[in-house]
Amino acid sequence: MNIKKSIILNLRWHRRIGLSLFFMVIFLALSGFALNHSVGLKLSNSKLSSDWLLSWYGLEPAANHGFELNAGNWLYQADDSKLFLGNQVIAQCKPPLLSVAEFEQQILALCDDALIMLTAQGQLIEKFTRLQGLPEDISSITVHNNTVYLHGISDVFAFDADRLTVTPTSIILPSSNTAPRPLPRALKEYLKVQGLSSSIFMATLILDLHSGRFFGDAGALVIDVVGLLLCILAITGLWARVNRQRYRKDQG
Repeated sequence: MNIKKSIILNLRWHRRIGLSLFFMVIFLALSGFALNHSVGLKLSNSKLSSDWLLSWYGLEPAANHGFELNAGNWLYQADDSKLFLGNQVIAQCKPPLLSVAEFEQQILALCDDALIMLTAQGQLIEKFTRLQGLPEDISSITVHNNTVYLHGISDVFAFDADRLTVTPTSIILPSSNTAPRPLPRALKEYLKVQGLSSSIFMATLILDLHSGRFFGDAGALVIDVVGLLLCILAITGLWARVNRQRYRKDQG
């Protein structure tokens, strides 16, 4: 193959590769610029909390569900450990919030590691933990005949709220654990404003898009291929330049 045909073939592939990478190169340049100036652009302070984005990252919106009380208020958990009554933080316990019951002007909230006792207004009365005698594997609370019962996997315990004691019982009661329900829109919006719902930082999203990790292993592989094609683009451009100079010298 003579030099002229080599130049034409080289330029043809150079153009094809360049056109195929046109939008990707622009995106990588803009996203790289944004990451390089993330502090000035405050990307690390901007949070995204759309449901589809959280789902893509395998995250669930925090406090998406809660328990509605008789007074119309809502008891729920947000920010990993905080218990909320409406818009008020009332206590902390290890998630998840398993069960809620109302008993003698009190609210009983069962978490993974403790039974939280509250007034009807949300003031903390007592936190009954396993160190104080809370049995393992308690999953729900039932109030029957003015008595509080704690349901385990195979056992039921009567709970004395005054003495903070539990007593095994042979009584057979169906667990009346009310399933959590979706929170009202107003509470969800409040959590978003307060930054207590699950979110992704804008800088994280741009970095994952820039590197291709947003689309998993396939996305990272595409970015690798783009990087390889950019190297080929540079090589073909340099090769065309050298061959053109040789061709002009031969023609001269």
